[in-house]
Amino acid sequence: MKKIGTFLSALSLLAFSAAAAAEAEAADVYETLKGDPQFSTLTRIIEANDLKFRYTQGTITVFAPTDAALAAQPGGVDDMLTGDNPSGKENARALLLYQIVSGRHTPETLSGKMTEATTLQRGKVSIDGTRDPIRYGGEFGANVAGAAITASNGNIIPVDALPIPVFEETTPAQPE
Repeated sequence: MKKIGTFLSALSLLAFSAAAAAEAEAADVYETLKGDPQFSTLTRIIEANDLKFRYTQGTITVFAPTDAALAAQPGGVDDMLTGDNPSGKENARALLLYQIVSGRHTPETLSGKMTEATTLQRGKVSIDGTRDPIRYGGEFGANVAGAAITASNGNIIPVDALPIPVFEETTPAQPE
């Protein structure tokens, strides 16, 4: 009888371990965004612009505008949802890649300091953790609007606007 009890204990421990391991295998950033209703518009934009692969590779942090943030975007986001116009698609891709930086960041790791990161768009972005809320980007950036959401290949940080990069205009040197 004691052997049966030991066997049943070991079997239940094995079942518990398997369930815990399955929970530990979180979905990638794209699947996590897709499974969260506050990012349904963002995932539709990602799909329309053929960028799903950017959210499944590498270790990344996405500063992800929520549905409420995208609904409040001046001019709307309808042109980003179609993917029909090559110029519009290029602009949408640039905006989506601007929201992604390498590494795992959280509001807690960014708090209290200024951080400069390279986006997947290959530009630099400043993250101002000395502000409350934390600010991603400059004048046309976004504020952190929630806790980080963990995925298997990175983190998602909800933001309250669509971050838009600002490019410095430089006047080329005039020939002498």
